[in-house]
Amino acid sequence: MRVSVLLMLALSACAAFAEGPRGEIRCEGVYPWHLQGVATDGTNVFWTFTTVLVKTDLSGKVLAKDEVPNGMHMGDLCCRKGKVYVGMNMGMSDGCRVGDEIWEYDVATLKLLAKHPTPEAVFCNNGLEWYGGSYWVTTSAPRYSRYNLLFRYSKDFKFMGCRFIDSGWTNLGVQTICLYGDKMLLGCYGCNDDPKEPHPNSTLVVDPALLPKSSRYAKDYVPIVPCEKRVECNTSEGMLVLDGRLWEAHGIRLHPKGETKHQKWSARLVPSKCSF
Repeated sequence: MRVSVLLMLALSACAAFAEGPRGEIRCEGVYPWHLQGVATDGTNVFWTFTTVLVKTDLSGKVLAKDEVPNGMHMGDLCCRKGKVYVGMNMGMSDGCRVGDEIWEYDVATLKLLAKHPTPEAVFCNNGLEWYGGSYWVTTSAPRYSRYNLLFRYSKDFKFMGCRFIDSGWTNLGVQTICLYGDKMLLGCYGCNDDPKEPHPNSTLVVDPALLPKSSRYAKDYVPIVPCEKRVECNTSEGMLVLDGRLWEAHGIRLHPKGETKHQKWSARLVPSKCSF
């Protein structure tokens, strides 16, 4: 009897280990442009490769895809209530962004269900996250800006305001966003070849409880939110929480370095070793 119980416990432990990912998750397939973001509904992983939305299982096996025409640009994404929401960048006219939207997909089929205009996010729809009854859209920012920007939208994508994150300049603003426990993490590109403001790939750490409250500590009462810290950690291509841990996404270049016309990419997820 004792042997049977021990055997059952051992088998249960093995099954639990098999159910949840513990190492690298590599996205199956080859894609024409690089990785922009990742999200999960707890059962599947969703990847955006600039012009291709990919759904995989937790082993990385492709289950569904949806592709948009070249010239359009997918950003980071999030999952909520059976839907996948993707930041879509539609292009520019006379130096200004035009027509940027959030696209809503069905989780099961990746069927496009709706397009939600977000004209207020004027610097590019890089990604979004759900928190406090609102969607928070990340964007790029003016060069050498002291602040990064988060645009707030209601559950039906009505504009509710903008928050200034007092982070210091980050190259091309904020690229990805992820709620991790009691922290909001913002992934940013580095820029080591700029002699004026060099900086590595960074993750900004923000207290999300301050976002709806609009913490006001600037003299002119602009809704400015302090950045708790800036961690040297590369989450600029995507991050998600799975199996109770934070995972970082990284593109895998499959074409020769310097190739611009015929790029080939894959991507992988790895558990983050960064401390926030």
